[in-house]
Amino acid sequence: MMAAPPAKESSTMKTLQENPAPGGPAEAVQDSTSSAAGEQKQMTDARRVLMAILHGLQFLSGQGISITREPEDDTEYGDGDNFSPFLELFAKYTPELRAWLDRKDSEWVAPDILNEMTEMMADDVLRVLLEEVRSAEHFSVIMEEVDDPDWRKVSVCIRFVTEKLETEERFVGFQRTSGTTADTFFQLLKDVLMRFSLPIGKCRGQCYAYGGYLSDLSGIQTGLQARAQELEPRALYTHCAAQVLDLAVHDVTHSSLEYCRFMTVVRDMKAVITLTKDLPDRPAWFAEYQSEDKPSVRPLFRTHHTTMDTALLQSISSNYSDLMDYLEDLSYKEDGGNAGYKAGGLLSQLEEFSTFFSLQLMLKTFSRMDTVNAELQNHPLQFHKAGQMVDTLREYIMSLCEGFQPFWESTTAAANDLNLESPAVPKFPRRLKDGAAPPHTVQTPEEMYRQQYVDVIDTASASLNCRLSASVFKHMQDVEDFVVGKGDCKRIVQFYGNDFDEVRLTLHRDMCMDMATRKGVGLSTFHDVVEFLKGDMGDYFRSTLPEITKLVKQVLTVPVTVTSCSSERSISGLERLGEYLQSLARMRRERPNHLALLNCHCDLTRELDLDVIANKFINRTAARQNTFLIKM
Repeated sequence: MMAAPPAKESSTMKTLQENPAPGGPAEAVQDSTSSAAGEQKQMTDARRVLMAILHGLQFLSGQGISITREPEDDTEYGDGDNFSPFLELFAKYTPELRAWLDRKDSEWVAPDILNEMTEMMADDVLRVLLEEVRSAEHFSVIMEEVDDPDWRKVSVCIRFVTEKLETEERFVGFQRTSGTTADTFFQLLKDVLMRFSLPIGKCRGQCYAYGGYLSDLSGIQTGLQARAQELEPRALYTHCAAQVLDLAVHDVTHSSLEYCRFMTVVRDMKAVITLTKDLPDRPAWFAEYQSEDKPSVRPLFRTHHTTMDTALLQSISSNYSDLMDYLEDLSYKEDGGNAGYKAGGLLSQLEEFSTFFSLQLMLKTFSRMDTVNAELQNHPLQFHKAGQMVDTLREYIMSLCEGFQPFWESTTAAANDLNLESPAVPKFPRRLKDGAAPPHTVQTPEEMYRQQYVDVIDTASASLNCRLSASVFKHMQDVEDFVVGKGDCKRIVQFYGNDFDEVRLTLHRDMCMDMATRKGVGLSTFHDVVEFLKGDMGDYFRSTLPEITKLVKQVLTVPVTVTSCSSERSISGLERLGEYLQSLARMRRERPNHLALLNCHCDLTRELDLDVIANKFINRTAARQNTFLIKM
């Protein structure tokens, strides 16, 4: 049977196919495709804008530069606003950003959004830091108070040692505290370790700054360090030896009214220099008074611990006469101005013998401390030598008690040459007789200043004896004796408990000594052992001698002879950021913490994967997912 021929298309059907009606299916598909392409381009452009914002935050935060500040009056940018000009610079080369900035209602550069972006970047940096700490197995905690009138906070740093025996101190944030007792800070310490998933059993060192509301946390009975050691006895409490000397200076300068007053004089001198620095002829004017053979007057370098800069004191002493001439002329030429009033008051204080005496006594006492301080900071890890240097300093301080008479004679002679006021005993008002024995009063100026001299020496000596823990130095010296083959490890194993096996530790020490001998390397100090394990064949030695490597890492973890600077950098960074941060009405309390993290760890900030952060930011809300393209 033959197949039926195909039906002929009607002319009407053919016409409809060749000329479809408007709004038909084909045109609808085309419109849909065009709309999707347009939406895709808008989302792509929006992501470019988002990446520009993130790049700006990354750069400014890493450099410690202020980001935003509310504008005053009708100015285009706020004072200290660097973020808006940064975006304007980007917009010159990014048309998409230019279009966004022209909008008056753009919400993606609002303070809350910038806070959120900053928090996300800081969280990524903190995650990397904590991964480094956990991989090191053991760590030490360093907590330092932050002087902030608005809210109490503590700078927290974690110290650890890498597999290659490199010591790292990482700032991990500011923590707010509601109280000032040891119990409050103990709870804070436990909260920090729990939040960062750091077990207290891995802590091998603890260091807390003195001064302010952390002054009583070192108590051996109920202090913070004692409570922490109840949980982990191997968490040695110590201070950096160099830092202890600074704290001894702090104790002396706050031990009496005379020396507090002298510190005020030094700060006032800085204030006068600051006031006159902006005047065009002031630096050249002072140069006319200063002799060519004398050192220039140094500024007062403000750090968190160092109370006194010996070079500053020496420059003031060398230029004492020139400073008085300068201040006298300044008080006349700026009569009626703020600089003139301050110069006149400072001049009257410099003319007093008590000020000159305090300056010379501080120079005599602190110059040796400054020398030992510098040696301890630059000195390799030799615990015996560090202990000897500190013991020698103690003996020197005590020997000063016998040297008052020559010091008094030289100081009074120098004061006479400068035409200063003669030393005198202050007059006290008469009191009504109540039958009690009259208080002791000095009869001569020499007797009064002798008492001040002895008080300073006693305070400095007591501060050194109190702050330098003999037990910690003895433990470190035992370790040094053992690793160089001069002693056994019984006390070390007894202290660290199940961390070490006595037989295996001794075997690896002997193997280390034999390997060093074959290589022609002498091991006489702890520093020599560290350098040997870090040398050209360090990877092989560390893998072959795991017990001795573990001991070295645990000792390096304790902050004894290396100055702890991470918290200083974090505090200094916060001070640089402080002015504009405090002016932000809508800033959360957490933002200084995030910015300090990004600034202190600018190397990690620069390495952040902003594409990943952008995707996290977008995925947080549906509105962002409809606005920005998610990069796969």
